[in-house]
Order: sequence, then structure tokens, then C-alpha cells
Amino acid sequence: MRKQKRSDASMGKRVLILIMVLVLGFTGLMPGSRPLQAEAADSSVEKWGVFIGECIHGNRAKVQKYKYVVIDAQFYTKNEIKRLKLGGKKIYSYLSIGSLGSYRGYFNTFKKYLMGDYDNWSEEQWVDVSKKPWQDFIINKLVTSFQKKGIDGVWIDNTDVYYEYPTKAIFNGLVKILKRIRNKNLPIFINGGDVFVSELLDSGNKKLIKGIMQEEVLTRIANYDKSRFAIQLLDDRRYFMEYCRRVKKAGLSVALLEYSKNAYVKKVIRKFCKKNGYTVYIANNVQLH
Repeated sequence: MRKQKRSDASMGKRVLILIMVLVLGFTGLMPGSRPLQAEAADSSVEKWGVFIGECIHGNRAKVQKYKYVVIDAQFYTKNEIKRLKLGGKKIYSYLSIGSLGSYRGYFNTFKKYLMGDYDNWSEEQWVDVSKKPWQDFIINKLVTSFQKKGIDGVWIDNTDVYYEYPTKAIFNGLVKILKRIRNKNLPIFINGGDVFVSELLDSGNKKLIKGIMQEEVLTRIANYDKSRFAIQLLDDRRYFMEYCRRVKKAGLSVALLEYSKNAYVKKVIRKFCKKNGYTVYIANNVQLH
């Protein structure tokens, strides 16, 4: 969940209005004269529910409208996950392999592998994924315990460590972890990680993952502390649209993770996803709860 760095975020209000018009025009959905009515979630595209900022325990009502649900299985029991799976839900566990949070019980064990601060997330730091003890812990401890609890797949976060530290050792370390997860017959979705995934495709390793969830394609987080959102900057929007098209063309699933509290923006997002064959989760807070 890294902050985008490809564009200057200090654009004026008039430019943001222009970008909104471009987004709406691209999707073929221009505002009419009638006031917008709030719409229910579109189950054909809004198939994901991402709840990694809270523990929902076995609360089925919270996940009822979703097909795929992302939780942090470290904080759930086997019975809670079994309850969430009722009705055919697929439960994916959040797993950060490229960063380490100070709130994790294993922080002190692996803090010697930390490489640098993580923008906008004060409790997180980037971790050296090339270190075998870290790789072994991810697989033998975390993934194994998640699998015993009954998860259906893994939702990998922070492969953006390769964007921050673009070395062969970091890339190979990430690939080794993914291969070991796949050896456990667990499907993998990668959240973000566009630079790493692009390299993954170039290197002929696309079969390691089932798909991606890309954050902030049409929208962006304008203020992390106050959960304020805006339309994505034009250059970033174009970049991520092209990236998602490439991943889709490679035969992988594409889901978006967008941020908005605005009913009209949500309508635009749904239409865009339906047109392109993507799925989506639209969050109304940065913490994802």
C-alpha cells in the first residue's frame, strides 16, 4: 500500500475538476441534470470485501454481499473462518511479505532485516525479503498456520519493496516466497506491486499468481490521517489503466481497490470495472474496516 510517486500531488482544484471530467468521459458516464441517487452495490463487479483493519470474527452479515473476503487470518480462529466461509465465500488471508509492522509479535525477531521507513505508515518498515530466515518464517509459520485455519488463498501485500529497492536479490526473494506458497496449492492475489508484477510477467513467472488487486487506479488517498480521497492524478491514472490492461491480457484476474465516499464516483468506478471485466472493492476509509 505504498504512496504513489509518479506525479506531483500538488495540483490545483481546476486541474482536479478536469481530471474528473476526463474520467467520466472515458467511462462513457457523464453527469446529467438529475440529482444523483445513491445506488446499491453491484454484485457483478463488487465481489471483494477487504477487512484487514479490523477483526470481524465470524460476523457473516459483514461479508454477506461478497464472494471473496480478505482478512488477516493471524487474528482469527479456525471456527471463525469456517463461519465466514458459509455460503461459498472464499477467504483470503492478508500477508505482508515486503514489510514488517512493529505491532506484530515477531517484530523483534526480524527487525535486524529492516531496510527503511514506509511512507504514510509509521508502524511499518520495509524488510529484506532476500533473507532466508524471513522467507522460512513466512512459509513455515505464517502460511502454514493460515492454511490450517482453512483459508482459500493468500492476498499478498508490499511486494512494492521491489519498487523501493529494485535489486535482483529483492526480486528473487519475492519470487522464492511466491513459489513456496504455490507449492502449498494456495492461489495468490497481489495487492499493488505493479513494478514487481510487471517484472514477474516479463520473466515468465505469471503462473505464480492468480491475479492482482490494484489500489488507486481511478481514485487516490489525498489525506491518510483523515481518510480524504480525490480523483487519481491523470498520469497515474493512465499508467495504472495500461498496467491493468496488460495484466488482464496476460490471462490474470484484475481487481481494483478504490477509495471514495461519493456516490457518483462509485457509480463511475462500477461502470469502468464492468466495461473492462474487472472486479472491485470500494472502501470509504484508509484503514479498511
